Amino acid sequence: MNKIFPVVFLLAFLLNACSSCSNKNKEKEFLPVIERKKLTDIYVPPIKIHRYEQDLFAIPLDSLKEKLTTLHKKYSFFYKLEDLNNPANIYQMKLYLTDPVVKQFKKDVDKQYNDLSWLENSLKEAFKRILYFDSSFVIPNIYTYVSGGDFEFPVKYAENNLIIALDMYLGENYNIYKQFGIPKYISYRMTKDFIIVDCMKEIGRSYVEKYNPPNSTLLDKMLYHGKILYFTDIALPEIPDSTKIYYTTPQYMWASTNEGNVWGFFIDKKLLYTTDVREINKYIGEAPFTSTFSQNSAPRIGQYIGWQIIRSYAQTHPNENFKNIFSITNSSILLQQSGYKPKKN
Repeated sequence: MNKIFPVVFLLAFLLNACSSCSNKNKEKEFLPVIERKKLTDIYVPPIKIHRYEQDLFAIPLDSLKEKLTTLHKKYSFFYKLEDLNNPANIYQMKLYLTDPVVKQFKKDVDKQYNDLSWLENSLKEAFKRILYFDSSFVIPNIYTYVSGGDFEFPVKYAENNLIIALDMYLGENYNIYKQFGIPKYISYRMTKDFIIVDCMKEIGRSYVEKYNPPNSTLLDKMLYHGKILYFTDIALPEIPDSTKIYYTTPQYMWASTNEGNVWGFFIDKKLLYTTDVREINKYIGEAPFTSTFSQNSAPRIGQYIGWQIIRSYAQTHPNENFKNIFSITNSSILLQQSGYKPKKN
């Protein structure tokens, strides 16, 4: 098996150059045409990120209930007023605020993310693109906080609130991540560059899940993730593909080089319609690589293939809005109409 999945060795600067060129070309292929004047004319108010961690840690411990009551209107997403009447909740909040690890997180968040104007600007541009394709989109309230280690869900999007755990973006070599035992293939994306991507993925996920697509087969899962990744294409066209899917440059090159081989493998082994959860997780779940192939392979290769299927569908149906694409919940029909046929190497 490993013989038909060659490892591509190129100089780093050549890989980056190819990736950049590829991204520009692909934008023209599968993204709907945008009229620049219309995009410019879309008004998005200044984006303001509310720093819950700063306001919370500024409260004296002996004034928690009173100050949290005052702040409730601003941060109602985080707690209910009636919660403050329970002494146990106040006690738990004190434990959180005095926890040595949490305090270290807060200190390092302050140091690295004192100014978030760059993120506010990035979000504004992404929201403008979403509004171009969906005028009903409502710009969310945006908050940051210190989660204390929620690396599985560093960004949450609920009830039109976008919540960002800044302590989960302190750098892939951050010492506490090592102490927590977070594997390198996860901590790799716990950096500043991935915050905007994670934000758009969560918003994209909410669009996809509006249609309650079935997620029983490998193909269902592939297209579910492919739709979310395609949403990042819509919102963040200038972000490298490798960043969107959390790949290193060699991993991305492996995936793109072996795309046809992997697809042929799925077809030959009749895997597309398997409902075996363990089998599905080999190609969808988090891992340092795809174990079926080799240690040099790209992880989550099923997500990558699903992404290319959605892109192929979008390219062959240029007049369809992304919401129309997401509303197609029959995976077999979407695949058939995509015209997806990658070539084997």
